[in-house]
Amino acid sequence: MMSATHSKEETTFDPTPLLSTRIQRYAPGAIRRLLPLENFPGMISLVAGKPNPEVFPFEKITLSLKGSSKQIILTQEDGLADGLQYGLPGGNPDLVKWFKDFQCELHGINRDQEWTCCIGNGSQELLHRTFQVLTDPGDPVLIETPAYPGVVGFLQAEDYKLVQAKTDRHGLDTFELERLLSRWPENQSRPKLLYTIPTGSNPTGRSCPEQRKIEILRLAKRFNFMVLEDDAYYFLNFEDESNGKPRSYLALEREVNREIGRVIRFDSMSKIVSAGMRLGVLTGPLPIVKNVIKLTENINLQPSSTTQMLALSLFRHWGHAGFLEHCAKASEFYRQKRDTFASAAEIHLKHRAIWDIPTAGLFFWITLRLPPGEDTFELLSKKGMEYGLLAIPGVAFMPDNSKTCQLRASFSLVTEEQAYEACRRMAQLVDDAWRDWVRKFVPGCTDKNGLSNPTTTVLS
Repeated sequence: MMSATHSKEETTFDPTPLLSTRIQRYAPGAIRRLLPLENFPGMISLVAGKPNPEVFPFEKITLSLKGSSKQIILTQEDGLADGLQYGLPGGNPDLVKWFKDFQCELHGINRDQEWTCCIGNGSQELLHRTFQVLTDPGDPVLIETPAYPGVVGFLQAEDYKLVQAKTDRHGLDTFELERLLSRWPENQSRPKLLYTIPTGSNPTGRSCPEQRKIEILRLAKRFNFMVLEDDAYYFLNFEDESNGKPRSYLALEREVNREIGRVIRFDSMSKIVSAGMRLGVLTGPLPIVKNVIKLTENINLQPSSTTQMLALSLFRHWGHAGFLEHCAKASEFYRQKRDTFASAAEIHLKHRAIWDIPTAGLFFWITLRLPPGEDTFELLSKKGMEYGLLAIPGVAFMPDNSKTCQLRASFSLVTEEQAYEACRRMAQLVDDAWRDWVRKFVPGCTDKNGLSNPTTTVLS
């Protein structure tokens, strides 16, 4: 591995030539680009149609934290006025600074280089806008498969060419990715970006080891594409700390390629602070962040001021160390739920399914051992409600909508009792699928003729 020390030969990758045609049609917001100037001493602003805070009915907001007797009280003087008012399209400046400092500390990036953060109403919004900044409808996009359907949905709606970057039990398959890109037709436009969930992938629960990230970053430079690092489960990593958790693409970029600016990172507060607050953070090169902000100016003006002020108050109370301590507790909470579900699967699904133990996140990716021609979409659609079991069929995670024998099972909310019962019902679904298949294709082989468990007979 290369040294992490700085090099005089280090360069800053300029993503400007990769910008989409459509983002260049957008003009900066006529009003919001002037708002920062209101803070100049002596300035009288007649710019924004801001409501007068005198009409707001809120006097203060009090936050009570679990496990603490201390309350956080927000008054007009403590920032509540700003939290109830229009704000900047890139996010509350103090919250942006908190995250910039945090990213420097956590990922070891140089604060003097040309990158920044911006805030969005959830990382999903920031992802959508980043795709708009870098691509046009119909463009080819490398997408880790099985893929997160929240991204597949809007890409399919705009008729992108979804190029599947295959995965195995260790995340992205770099050998297959290199082969795919090496054989790319010369007369066709190459993908400008790779979308990946490197930690606790949704839906597989798998994580990409550091060596593979290094190989992917080298491929990104060689084939000139950007890496969209959607790391919503980064803080719910169950891997043993003694082995050292893999560094992020953002942390590795400078060391591997002697350049910065090719990685765009997305962090989400949904899994660790509040899903309803809709708070996401984009970290990336200035040209990308500025254009994401330009879209915000033109579409929904800004992320929620109130949500940001609540989050900022909480983060200031915790500090970086307190935030990480909270994340560690959340990770341990979900680790125990993962272990419970794994035990339930081992008891009820052995010989009926195969799965890997997720290294992070909230999901098991389970391959059911179904009869020939069967898939989980048909099975769950026809009998899921009858058996009282809901899960996401694998087809939802396939960009080409191909049938699969897989499903995604979320263990985040179920109790221990529910985990065991869910796996029992899943096993019953598999058994009954085989019974139906045997009755249909094996003449004379029925339960009445002494075949009490066709599943065991066929699979053994």
